Amino acid sequence: MILPAVLLLAGLGLLAGGIFEIVVQQTGTSAKVTVVECHDTAGKYGGSSCTGTWVAGGDLVDGNGHVVIGTVDGAGPQDIGRTIHVRLAGGRAYTTSLRVPIILPSMGLFITVVAVLVLRSALRRPASGQPAPLT
Repeated sequence: MILPAVLLLAGLGLLAGGIFEIVVQQTGTSAKVTVVECHDTAGKYGGSSCTGTWVAGGDLVDGNGHVVIGTVDGAGPQDIGRTIHVRLAGGRAYTTSLRVPIILPSMGLFITVVAVLVLRSALRRPASGQPAPLT
């Protein structure tokens, strides 16, 4: 009974992460970021954490804006030195790639459905030692 509950929580977490990414892409502040560096985070299977710079708070020339150095989610080593379009939210920059907003909710929905089906099956099963109901 614990495994289905863990799967359900994991599925809901993936769904929430995907929805967050979609919301950021639709409502975050549009900006251009220059990717400065990336570090390998997932070994031989890929994955990297990239840092970039962007201007926030207005134009630098007018004195209202300032340069921000922060994490660029969705960028990779191929983006180092490039200026890419992003959405800003919560002090981070998010690329406009559809990869994560499609993969996370899809996996989350699948895992959630499997967990619900397993939980339903487990709850319908009679407890050990009790006779099965007559049908």
